[in-house]
Amino acid sequence: MDKHAKLILLAGVLVGAGAAQAQNTAPPGGPGDPTAASSPHQRDATSADTAEAAPTTDPEAAAASTPHQHESAAMKPSNAQLKMASQDGAVPATFVKKAALDGMTEVELGKIAASKSQDEKVKQFAERMVADHSKANEELASIAKQKGLTVPTSLDAEHQSMVQSLNAKSGKAFDTAYSEHMNADHAKAVALFQGAITSSDPELAAFAKQTLPTLEQHKTMAKRLASAKTADASGSEKSYE
Repeated sequence: MDKHAKLILLAGVLVGAGAAQAQNTAPPGGPGDPTAASSPHQRDATSADTAEAAPTTDPEAAAASTPHQHESAAMKPSNAQLKMASQDGAVPATFVKKAALDGMTEVELGKIAASKSQDEKVKQFAERMVADHSKANEELASIAKQKGLTVPTSLDAEHQSMVQSLNAKSGKAFDTAYSEHMNADHAKAVALFQGAITSSDPELAAFAKQTLPTLEQHKTMAKRLASAKTADASGSEKSYE
């Protein structure tokens, strides 16, 4: 082998050795290194990053997670329900039916609350409901009969179920459920009568307009009573935590 060929061979050997040394001394964790995240510390760091990226619980959602609060939220009528009640009020026959059933239910529940509740504010509210709704029911029935419209004389299955469900409760649970039920029912009743004011029947429209202020008073009273009872119930729940 001549001198020139030996020099070329020696240069090739030196280049290959340098590349091998560079590969062997490369720090772990570099790009493409399969052991980059294999150490215990690196695995812990990766787990910590994943935990930090996990979604957190909404504190407001957690605050409204008790069974009582879920029940209270379910009692509140939706905007769609209020809109439907207003539309029903504008139809004479539908208004008479719904107003009569709601009124009879208010009287029945009022009688139960007046005799069952131990809370004086609940009893006073219930007695007011019996008196006011009994009077309104009689006036509505008189107007409807003159027009040949059918007036319910007893509760249907839906309203009877409401009465039975509340009657099954007792003590503070009854007071809370009754006050929340009254709050929700009067919100829908106000919407129903507001719709009836636009009725094509002048006598029913006049009756609705005359009765509406009383229902709005009931709504305000019921809202205050429900707020007080909800606060009492929340306090009781916290005392047992």
